[in-house]
Amino acid sequence: MLLSIKRPPPIEDGERDDTANRLLKLLPKSELHHLLDNSERIVVPAKTIFYQPNQAIEKVYFPLQGVVSLMNIGEEGLTAEVAMVSEEGAIGVAALLGNNFSSHLAIAQTDYIALSFPTYFLRKELNRSRELHRILLLYSQALFFQVSQNVFCSCHHTLEQRLARWLLAYRDRLQTSGLLLTQETLADLLGVRRSSLSVVATDLRQRNLIYYNRGKITISNYQELRQIACKCDRLILDEYSHLLNWGRA
Repeated sequence: MLLSIKRPPPIEDGERDDTANRLLKLLPKSELHHLLDNSERIVVPAKTIFYQPNQAIEKVYFPLQGVVSLMNIGEEGLTAEVAMVSEEGAIGVAALLGNNFSSHLAIAQTDYIALSFPTYFLRKELNRSRELHRILLLYSQALFFQVSQNVFCSCHHTLEQRLARWLLAYRDRLQTSGLLLTQETLADLLGVRRSSLSVVATDLRQRNLIYYNRGKITISNYQELRQIACKCDRLILDEYSHLLNWGRA
């Protein structure tokens, strides 16, 4: 269920600012305020589905808080995450590049806050604003790099490296070491059997790097887990920083 709030009200202490999205923050203030005046703030629980594969993209979402996975689903029902989107990005940008339909399953992995815009409105804004057009094209290039780096990672890095990298990427985006994730969900995201994931997760737990119980995984030793993880997430963040002129995350 998507809960929408037309024209977001003033933010209370402890809530996420409407300018938390790093793409929108790149816009000149006058353009940003114009977009915010035409936005809806949505608040959705974890496991909310934004788009199914081949579903028409009627709205584009700019996250303020939380993590969304873009998933590929095979004919056999097998799944794998191809990209992770949080406040550095947007969901549904394919609709702004000429494709009206989603290629992926887009699903919230956490409780999620975002700004929502009708696709037709943003298409008009792209024609009006050269800066918005430039930012979203650069973001699309960065998103493509993330997808391609994830393919490389799944082919050339061990499951231990990939699991450590994914947990750290998730933790860094949420700024918390306690992650509400089951091993079944992690196996689906990484595109592996649950039994294979369980062997690796058990080893990390025995080495006191993570702890898990009843659908919650806690990172116990961030620095040692970082030593195990492959460098793919660093490369992805560096590419975002290079293309969009951010400081390194």
